[in-house]
Amino acid sequence: MVEIIVTLVLEVVKCLAPPTESRLRYFRNYNANIESLKAEMEKLRDESTRIQRRVSEAKAKGEEIEEKVKKWVVRTDKIIDEAAKFIEDEETNNKRCLKGLCPDFKTRYQLSKKAETELKAIVELREEAGRFDRISYRTFPEEIWLKPHKGYESFESRLSTLKAIQNALSDLNVSIIGVYGMGGIGKTTLVKEVARKVKEDKLFDQVVFSEVSQNPNIKIIQGDIAEKLGLVSCEKVETRRANRLYERLKREKKILIVLDNIWKHVDLESIGIPFGDEHKGCKDY
Repeated sequence: MVEIIVTLVLEVVKCLAPPTESRLRYFRNYNANIESLKAEMEKLRDESTRIQRRVSEAKAKGEEIEEKVKKWVVRTDKIIDEAAKFIEDEETNNKRCLKGLCPDFKTRYQLSKKAETELKAIVELREEAGRFDRISYRTFPEEIWLKPHKGYESFESRLSTLKAIQNALSDLNVSIIGVYGMGGIGKTTLVKEVARKVKEDKLFDQVVFSEVSQNPNIKIIQGDIAEKLGLVSCEKVETRRANRLYERLKREKKILIVLDNIWKHVDLESIGIPFGDEHKGCKDY
């Protein structure tokens, strides 16, 4: 009988060692840590569902997802899977020592400690989600006509003109270039091919296109340029729209603005297009 009691005492001491305060805290908080983990994991699941819904809505609108949000989603999916597996295995892993007479202290210590670590990571992810100022941002995909293609026929007569325009666009002292001629001879095609080439050669950071037509509509031209630059303007007064567009274009280092199908004089200032010494990196043709 004495031997049995001694053995029992030795087993209990072995389970409890080492009895430091920090480790004993895990024993005391075992149930609380497990329950808190379960509760916080469900909250994170709800938050993840909300973020994922906003991500799907943004993608449907053609918007690009913020890189930090993408990383958050990946980390969140991983921690939720880990926590769910931990909780699922918790009852199995939470064994009893001494044939059920007392808890397996070593296992409870390890489980409680891991639960607290997982809990901390989950809380941090929820707090991070609360700091997202936005989920996505608008992108402006390159227009189809600016993409390289093999459909352009490089006749000898066109090559010299094309080269001359490219040289003019490279000249820092030239801000406005005019391409004129009879209708139907391929001026628009030529101009677009030049724009393609200078974009490929990275001569300009941005290339925007607007058709002027016989009866120029300043508001439509302003809208074409503003939209391609991601500028949203609610200004109803033409001069105010011009001022906003002017300031936005000034922020571009190198931009090419193509105004096609011009039949008569167009006042660039009324549109809001800087030129000459106002902006050396802005060229119009």
